[in-house]
Amino acid sequence: MKASRYNRIFRAEDGTWLAFNSWSTALAEIEEAQMPFIDALLANPDGTRCETAEQRDIREGLIHAHFLVEDHDDEVATAKADLLRDRFRTDQLHLTIAPTMDCNFRCDYCFEEHLKVSMSKHVQDLLLEFAEQKTRGGSALYVTWYGGEPLLPKGFPAVERLSEGFQKLTRERGLDYQAHLVTNGFFLDRERMQRMKELGVNKVQVTLDGPRHKHDARRHLVGGRGTFDRIVQNIKDTLDLAEFQIRINVDARNSIEALEAVEVLVAEGICPPARAYLAQVTHDGAACGNIQELCYSSQDFARMEVEVYREAARRGLPLSRYPFRLAGAFCTADRINGYVVSPNGLLFKCWHEVTMSPEKSIGSLLDGQQPFQKAIEDRWLNWDALGTKSGCRSCEVMPMCHGGCPLEAMKHPERDRGACEHWKFHLEPLLEIRHLHRGGNGATTPARDVACK
Repeated sequence: MKASRYNRIFRAEDGTWLAFNSWSTALAEIEEAQMPFIDALLANPDGTRCETAEQRDIREGLIHAHFLVEDHDDEVATAKADLLRDRFRTDQLHLTIAPTMDCNFRCDYCFEEHLKVSMSKHVQDLLLEFAEQKTRGGSALYVTWYGGEPLLPKGFPAVERLSEGFQKLTRERGLDYQAHLVTNGFFLDRERMQRMKELGVNKVQVTLDGPRHKHDARRHLVGGRGTFDRIVQNIKDTLDLAEFQIRINVDARNSIEALEAVEVLVAEGICPPARAYLAQVTHDGAACGNIQELCYSSQDFARMEVEVYREAARRGLPLSRYPFRLAGAFCTADRINGYVVSPNGLLFKCWHEVTMSPEKSIGSLLDGQQPFQKAIEDRWLNWDALGTKSGCRSCEVMPMCHGGCPLEAMKHPERDRGACEHWKFHLEPLLEIRHLHRGGNGATTPARDVACK
């Protein structure tokens, strides 16, 4: 046997030794007296004798948690194989659908154009035909409703009509059907959410950007009116109808107040069961203003995140982040059967690029795929961090990242690494917070964040 290349062993501030493996995401607390034996075992697994029952148990525990692996195991090759199997499987269809590009909010960091267009019935019919073709012989259809704002009165009829079509299709073929909703929450009253549940939506993401005064300054209606109170009330009224997660978009203007939003959510009985998490605001593609100087770099965001999570743990607030391993594709964008559909029927790979213009599209429901669109799709499908980036292959947190966001990584082909996730910069502090405050902050099994919005 041999030690896994994904082991991380370090001492916490209270003196406890912690061992973490980024493949299994197992975190172990090690007694000081056990360290010499564990060091020897990891250095020479087959040559270190296990003379006591305790030592044998430790060895078995290290094997079970992937700290020790077989000599013939090529962990990088296995990670790449798992990634490729998921990226290029054709039995699942992933659709992110924007029924409208319009939105009733005007957020200064938004990358969308807010065009007042909605999906016609003709495009809807073509999309249903597309889904019918792509799910032949398949096993599942996964849909995310996006936008714009999908619950706008002008866009919601398309959500209803398409959902009914997807439900009929998957029911007739015996396919698994799951639908998620990414919404600003303004129109998500109980009647609307009950209808969404009927249409198969079981997960909802809503964004709050801090307490009332911060949120209303950033995420207001077109005319400037605040939205915080209505969104919070809507979540309270619908919390029993779906699994909710609350995204808190963070930049230099509101990071200090992020915990105040969590305190409100706790006081209102929203968190738990809803899960709140922090999300980095980026300036790329911002449609409503130049906010570059207000955005954190990935490293600075990671440092800020640690301080916020540490304070949340100290206060006993349910805001935490525990590392999780990506078993396959990073996101829908790098899957062969993943598509983002604009209101006019254009197909894209990433929702950060969806517009009504074809420049970055990979095809069209109306016109098929043109040569330039095939070239764009080929570039996406050719993305291979583990095959082309030496920094990713050698990185000890790679199983939790797989090269990061393909869109961001492909912007910098000269780098020897992809777009590093925040784990790269703050793994040990996050694990230490988990160790020092285990069980005290409502931490739950981590879930994959639904959307970038």
